[in-house]
Amino acid sequence: MTTPEQSMWKGATAHPSGPVPSPATPPVTVPTPGGPAGPATQAGPEAGRRRGVSPVLYAATVVVLLLAILVILFVVKNDQQVNVWLFGSTRRMSVAAALSMSAGAGLVVGLLLGLVGHISLRRRWNARRQARRD
Repeated sequence: MTTPEQSMWKGATAHPSGPVPSPATPPVTVPTPGGPAGPATQAGPEAGRRRGVSPVLYAATVVVLLLAILVILFVVKNDQQVNVWLFGSTRRMSVAAALSMSAGAGLVVGLLLGLVGHISLRRRWNARRQARRD
């Protein structure tokens, strides 16, 4: 019988979950085919490139912020109330709300029409790819 200070295996130390044997030999590492043999170095077209946020992302962020500011100005300037016929009923709302609703509806219809076109294009492309395999 052994005490916690003693070890069951030679070279092992006491551990709360039991004795942990120390490795007799160092672990064997197998190099991956095509992997680097030494420390990681950059080579090729990526060698001199800086990693980080793309300038295109900054430009897109600035454009989105400008559009958001323009929308806010549009809403503030067009607060007049108008009568809008909407699906059989007449509602009173601001010009900005009416135009925003129509723009949103146009966006949804445009996305749905684009999706339908994309699905048919994808089916034709898959059929051609399948025909090339056969």
